[in-house]
Amino acid sequence: TPPTMAAELARIIAKDDVVIFSYGGCPYCRRVTRALDAAGVPYNEVDYDDCDDGEAVRAEIRATHKQRSVPAVFVKGKFVGGCNDGPEPWMGVLPLLNSGKLTEWIRNGAAEA
Repeated sequence: TPPTMAAELARIIAKDDVVIFSYGGCPYCRRVTRALDAAGVPYNEVDYDDCDDGEAVRAEIRATHKQRSVPAVFVKGKFVGGCNDGPEPWMGVLPLLNSGKLTEWIRNGAAEA
């Protein structure tokens, strides 16, 4: 039997320290990748349009993490939100980069919020 979408999503997220789910034309996705590039942080960008079942992946992220917009970013398997905001007020890629938490999590593992 094929893996469930939840299992497939977990597999993708577990492969890299930073995983970004995006759409090609998204300006916030570009801001995130540029900021990570500038900080020297490696990442895996997964464009929904390039996935065999991109809409199902997006639906799973929406259902599991309540994230409707792109990018949807995971650090060490933990959902941190998008470009400027996330599930906690201090989350989002840019705030986490600015605070130093993102690189700390990559080094030491993401802390539970």
